[in-house]
Amino acid sequence: MNIKNMKKIVTLISLSLLLMIELVTAQSHLWGTCGSGGAHGLPGTIFRTDINGNNLDTVYSLVNSLGSFPLGTMVMANNGKFYGVTYQGGAGNFGVCYSYDPISDIFTDIHDFSTSLSFGGIANSGMLLASNGKLYGLTEQFGMHGEGVIYCIDPNTNIYSDIYNFSLSTGAYPNGILMQLSNGKLYGMTTSGGAYNGGVIFSLNPADSIYSLLYSFDTLHGISPYYGGLLKATDGKLYGLTQQGGTNNNGVIFSFDTATNIYTVVYDFDSIHGSHPGGSLIQATNGLLYGMTGDGGTYVEGVIFSFDINSNSYIDLYDFNDSSQTTICRSLMQASNGLLFGTRFKSGLHQYGKKFSFDISTNIYNTKYYFDGGMYGGNPDCDIIEIPDSLTTGIKAFNKKEGLTLYPNPTSGIFTLSYNSQLSIHNSQLKIYDVLGQEVYTQAITNPNQTTIIISQLSNGVYFYQVINNKETVRGKFVKE
Repeated sequence: MNIKNMKKIVTLISLSLLLMIELVTAQSHLWGTCGSGGAHGLPGTIFRTDINGNNLDTVYSLVNSLGSFPLGTMVMANNGKFYGVTYQGGAGNFGVCYSYDPISDIFTDIHDFSTSLSFGGIANSGMLLASNGKLYGLTEQFGMHGEGVIYCIDPNTNIYSDIYNFSLSTGAYPNGILMQLSNGKLYGMTTSGGAYNGGVIFSLNPADSIYSLLYSFDTLHGISPYYGGLLKATDGKLYGLTQQGGTNNNGVIFSFDTATNIYTVVYDFDSIHGSHPGGSLIQATNGLLYGMTGDGGTYVEGVIFSFDINSNSYIDLYDFNDSSQTTICRSLMQASNGLLFGTRFKSGLHQYGKKFSFDISTNIYNTKYYFDGGMYGGNPDCDIIEIPDSLTTGIKAFNKKEGLTLYPNPTSGIFTLSYNSQLSIHNSQLKIYDVLGQEVYTQAITNPNQTTIIISQLSNGVYFYQVINNKETVRGKFVKE
C-alpha cells in the first residue's frame, strides 16, 4: 500500500472518529419528575430515560425537608442547572423552588413557599427561562391579595422576588406556565377572576412589571384553563385550552391574536371525542397541534388528539383505557426523534401512573413505563423535557456563561444571540448542528453586543449551537418551530 492511500485511510478513520464523537455528543435523554416514591419514601424523584423512552433511571430522590412532590416542568437555566417547583415539603410544607445540578448531583432548596402575604404560595407548574436569563413562574395562591403571584428567580444569585400580585378583578389563581414572545413580554392565563370570573389571558413586561389584562374568559366561549400555557403557532396566533365552558361545557380549543386581541373558539370538546383538556398544546413538525384531555372518549378516561389550524379539523387519535382515576392532565412534548411523550398521573398497572409515547406518523401508542411508587417513583404529574447529554455529563460540558442569551426560544426562524461586554464572544464563530451532529449553519460574530441569526431555511426541530473563539466554546440548545 502506498503512502498516498495510507493517508486517505488515516484521514477517513479520523473523520469517522470525529463523526462518532459528534454523534455521542448529540445524544439526548428525556427527563421528568415523580410526585411520590424514591429512596426516601414519599417525597418523589427526578428521573430520566433514553431518547426512545426506555431504560428509566432515578437520578435523584427528594427529601421532604428540601421539598417533596415535584410537579410541572423542569427547565435548564444558562448555568447548566435544572430549576423546578414542588407542591409540598420545605420549611413550611408548602413547597419550594429548587435547583438541581445534574453534574454534581446537588439539589438545593432556593426558596420556601408559605402562606405569608409577602410571597406567593402553592406552585402547580414550573418556570420559564426568559430572554434576560431569569426564571419566571406562577403561584396559585397567597401573595398580597391571596390570589397568587408572578415571581422571578435570578439563577445567578438564587434570589426570589414577587413581581406581580393577582386580584379577582384582573385575574386570579393561575396554575399554569408562562411563555414569552419576541416582543419580550410574558403571556399566561389564570383559572379565575376577570370580568366573568372564568379566568383571563394576560401579559406582563418583565422590563417594567406592567401587567395587562388582554381577555376575560366566559362560560359560552370557555373558562378555567388548567395547568395550561399558551402556544405560538406558525400562523402567528396563540393557541390554548380551557378545561370547562364552551357549547358543551367540556372545554374548548381557542386562538388569540395578540395584534388585535381577538379571541376565537376553534373547537368545542364533547364527551364522545374527549372532554376537559388540560396542559398546553404543542405544534409538531407536521404542523398539527397535539394535546390531551383528562376525560371523555370511548372509555371516559381521556384522549390524545390532533388539531389542524388550517382546516380547523379535530381528530381523536387515541382513547386512554388504563383504569385512570384522575382527570389531571399535563402536556405532550415532541422529542428530536419525532415521537410524542407524555405522562399519566394515576393510572395503569399499579395506579401510580405511567410514561408513554405516541408516534404521529403511524398513530401507534406505547406504554413505556408503569410506575409503582417504589424506588423508581410514582405519580408523574409532569411534562417531559429533552436535554442533550453534553449538558448533563462530562462530555463537552456546557460552559456556564450567564451573560449569553438566545431568544426567542423556540424560534420561527429568526433569533437574537445577545451577550454582555464582559464576555469574549465577539470575533467568534457561531456553528449550528442538527440532532445527528451535522453542521448545518455557520456565521461570524463581529458585533460586540448582539447578533441576529436567520435560519428560516432549516427544518423544524431541535438544534444545538456552539459559539467558538480561540479562548473558549459556549454551547446551548434551541428549537425551531
